[in-house]
Amino acid sequence: MLLLLLGMLIHHYVVVIADPTAAEITNDHEAIHITEGYLVDPDHLLALPDVLQTPAFIADRSLEQVPWRFGQQAYWLRLKVRNTSTTDQSLVAYFSNPMIEQLTVYQSDSRPDTAQASWRKTALGWQSAGLSVKQRAFPTYDIHLRAHSETHLVVRIATAGIAKTPVHLYSSEDFNTLTQMTFLLWGSFVGVLVVMSLFNLVLFAGLKDGVYLVYVGYIVSVLMMLGVVMGFGHYIFPEAAMRWLRLHIVPVNLSVVIFTLSFALLFFDASGKKSRVTRWCIRYVQLLIALAVIFLFVPEYLAAPIFFAALAFLYPLIGLFLFQQFKLKQRWARYYMLSWIPLIAGGAIQPMSLIGTIEGTFLTLHAMMIGVSIEVVLMAMGLASRMQYKKEQALFDAVHYPGTQLPNAALLERHTKELIKNQQRFAICLIEVADFSSLQPYISSTDTNDLMIMISRVVNRELMFQPQFLILEAGEHQDHKLAQLKDGLLAVVLTEAAETNSELFDTIRQHLDSGAQIGELYIALAVNFGASDFDYHHDEQSLDVLKQAQQALEQAKYTSSGIEFYRADQAYNFAQRLSLAASLQAALRNHELELYHQPQINLQTGRVDGSEALLRWHHHELGYVPPNEFIPLAEDTGIVNEITLWVIERACQDLEILKARGYLQHNVSVNISGKDIAEPSFLANVRRILSQYSFPLNSLTFELTESATVRDFHLLTETLEALAEIGVQIAIDDYGTGYSSLFYIAELPFTELKIDKSFVSDLDTSERHRTIVKTTVEMAKSMGLKVVAEGIESVAIEALLREYDCHIAQGFYYQKPIPFDQYLQWLIKQS
Repeated sequence: MLLLLLGMLIHHYVVVIADPTAAEITNDHEAIHITEGYLVDPDHLLALPDVLQTPAFIADRSLEQVPWRFGQQAYWLRLKVRNTSTTDQSLVAYFSNPMIEQLTVYQSDSRPDTAQASWRKTALGWQSAGLSVKQRAFPTYDIHLRAHSETHLVVRIATAGIAKTPVHLYSSEDFNTLTQMTFLLWGSFVGVLVVMSLFNLVLFAGLKDGVYLVYVGYIVSVLMMLGVVMGFGHYIFPEAAMRWLRLHIVPVNLSVVIFTLSFALLFFDASGKKSRVTRWCIRYVQLLIALAVIFLFVPEYLAAPIFFAALAFLYPLIGLFLFQQFKLKQRWARYYMLSWIPLIAGGAIQPMSLIGTIEGTFLTLHAMMIGVSIEVVLMAMGLASRMQYKKEQALFDAVHYPGTQLPNAALLERHTKELIKNQQRFAICLIEVADFSSLQPYISSTDTNDLMIMISRVVNRELMFQPQFLILEAGEHQDHKLAQLKDGLLAVVLTEAAETNSELFDTIRQHLDSGAQIGELYIALAVNFGASDFDYHHDEQSLDVLKQAQQALEQAKYTSSGIEFYRADQAYNFAQRLSLAASLQAALRNHELELYHQPQINLQTGRVDGSEALLRWHHHELGYVPPNEFIPLAEDTGIVNEITLWVIERACQDLEILKARGYLQHNVSVNISGKDIAEPSFLANVRRILSQYSFPLNSLTFELTESATVRDFHLLTETLEALAEIGVQIAIDDYGTGYSSLFYIAELPFTELKIDKSFVSDLDTSERHRTIVKTTVEMAKSMGLKVVAEGIESVAIEALLREYDCHIAQGFYYQKPIPFDQYLQWLIKQS
């Protein structure tokens, strides 16, 4: 609408109203004859008498030939105006450069070379005092000529900026028409810019998007620049502000360019993904800002040529940038691109008309203002298109996974809720890349996205002609039947029972098991499937079936086929595990857990060397719960570290009792895990516990499973060395079941090595295990480590270990783990 109104206004200027500049009086006028001349005063040394005596000044020299340039030189212009008619004439000399600092008009009605010549002096430069607002905006001089008379004007012009000052002669009536037309154009221009500024301020207040504030900065800078250059600024800015703007017109011009480029960068959100051209634009803006600051302290005649030289890079740079952005965002950026056409056209036409390259008319002299008016209206449309695009993009992002742009969990839930609402049968199948989290550290986020897109294409290709799989989103080239829930996890929706598609799932699994090539890295893939059917008679929402599919997926990880379907009996198992986890937490809080002890025997003396403290739990309903069931629950629910600290404190209490009863050499071993080491406060909590007891800390041994030592070697080293410094013994548990054992034994402060029972329990029948155990004992002894063998179940195994010179033995052959009070009774019997 604004563009239509602006077009009608311009049409009104061009067609309905005649060009007021066409009424300018020239030598072709029937009643007025004009003789011109000029003189350049490069050193500001000449006064009026000097120039009147200069022949070159007196000779006819057209004012169109004046060699205007930047600098501090002065210019003298001469006009002899003769009225050849029989009627009086009222004329106006209009000096169309309101930026002139010194504009002095001398008038004489007598011949200037006679003694009787007297000169009237009038100062019209913008620095002159006592001028009205109109005189500052329209520097003019009134001339009244009687019939058959002449008058002489001598004009002195000096400025630090653009000196070019065309002198136009109009009749009083024609000049009034010109000013009225100019006021109309100025009012239209300022009105459009003010409306656009307010519009963008409202948008900024609502959307908090900096692009609107920067565009307001651009509009204000254009108003300031053109207000000074065209003169209308005297009507909208205080005079003190106009003086400041005039003195700093080059920085003001630079601000227009700075805001223009900054707006372009923000409009396209180019700073997020910086291409080479974008980086050039940013550096160019930074350079212009630096120049604007410097030019605040540099004279205009020095700053202006540098400014124009810097502008030589603007159009090629902005052209490259716009071309690049248009290729990417042409769907919504067309109005922005179009807005540059009137801006560039106006910026080119106005200077060309000023220097005489093209004929100067009212419209060409105001081409920049008209171009900016059209530009800001087009830009308003461009911002509206951008806002609409942003809205569409936000809606798109809300239902698509970032990076891959695949449908996400929100879109999946939207479709399943619609199926539930219509009471339709459906199933959800999850597809997970096995051990994806262990793969991610070795590939970039871009590679992760590429891998997920590749997997989705393989699956979509298999599902393309399978109508039982729901289309989640219709694509331009391909329909999407897959949703991405997270990296490594995809989902599909079926409109029939999931288990009937087990062969198809197996086919997809075989295709994906062939692996993928990401750059130079080949990735071996394995995928698991977990599916669940939705029963609207029992399930209330889509989240239920999704959780059930996740439970089936968890079960699939432990099957050879990698495919599992949720069954109702699994619901009981998962509910039972949840109940068991809650009971475990309650047991810990209520001190219902117990610490059993299993003795460790010195094979050389036959005496008890110490014991291993083992955690046990008797559930009030389920009875004995094995550690291999409740310890994983503790890890999953995040209380395993709390349990470990409870075990350490209870073991310390038992040690105090043992020492008090005279078992001064008795040692107690406690198991700790890698998750305990990873807990930041673990070491501080252990120190707090140990500080409460008086027994020698070398009576306490922490057994660390070998597989736990590979998680965070730096943290592990710091923690174990700190424990060793305070006296706690460190053992490597289950030796032989992990990896990199020799490295860890050599680097960490272990004092004990415990051979896993899997190598000991069949020692009397396995030649290979005998070799392994014998070699391990010899190696450990050579490193000064105490060797403990667990799993002794016969006298033959004990004899072999004694033969190998193993230090300590532990197993059912001696005693099973028993409660501490029973262990104390057992110790009495042994002694």
